[in-house]
Amino acid sequence: MRAVVLHGHIFKNAGTSFDWSLKRQFGDGFLDHRDDRAMRAGEGEHLRELLVAQPGLQAISSHHMTGELPEIPGVQFQQVFLLRHPLERLRSVYEFERRQRGKTPGSRAARSKSFRDYVAWRMSPEVAHTIRDYQTLYLAGYHGLASAADLARTHFPAAMQTLSGAAVVGLVDRYDESMVVLEEVLRPYFPAIDLACVPQNVARGKDRPSGTEAAVAAALDELGELQKTVIDLNSYDLALYQQACQVLDAKIDAVDDFEARLSNYRKRCHRLRRRKLVRFS
Repeated sequence: MRAVVLHGHIFKNAGTSFDWSLKRQFGDGFLDHRDDRAMRAGEGEHLRELLVAQPGLQAISSHHMTGELPEIPGVQFQQVFLLRHPLERLRSVYEFERRQRGKTPGSRAARSKSFRDYVAWRMSPEVAHTIRDYQTLYLAGYHGLASAADLARTHFPAAMQTLSGAAVVGLVDRYDESMVVLEEVLRPYFPAIDLACVPQNVARGKDRPSGTEAAVAAALDELGELQKTVIDLNSYDLALYQQACQVLDAKIDAVDDFEARLSNYRKRCHRLRRRKLVRFS
């Protein structure tokens, strides 16, 4: 049985760091798929064609991984996502878009607006869902504008189904724990699996609060009276995040000697980094 790791790379969720580990582990057997239009248009059939054309592929990462996975004889998919607390993610998206020199609406808005004004602009129903229940829509395989009714009726249930069917849904703020769980899931297919990493695409601002709780509190404080709107328009992402926390806890409980494995993973990472650990961006 050929196992293939599928990484649904969610924007600003430590995906570049995870891809670095996949490349290190699988070498030429890893594909960082950048043709988003082809993946969107072809969906499962495009994925099938990729795997047939490249029999050596063992891991694929895409920002637009198809929601409907094809059935391919002799192939077993191991689907992986990384989720992030949606209120911590606000600042990371803003800072990333401020650094971009492109002409996308998001990068232009971030360069010209304060954090609060940028978030207020992103809350508009006519603007892309980049920080409005974005992770829910991603796991649902939906890339357009969505009404509250559609989120409740269709997209959130679809996202929960994807979460329950994935091999692992990790958490950015519990990255090391997530990787230990994923190594255990993948070890029967890849006995020498090693997902230690050097963080990639990170922000090193001195004034950034450390830890998810502090980052969320700082963001909410800066948002002021906009807080309620932001929380309301990320209610499904918040629910998805909480469910992912519970699922990860259950998977951790099922791993023998988890603390020893976690310590070993961190030692491997330390040897790779050879410098002070930095927060994921």
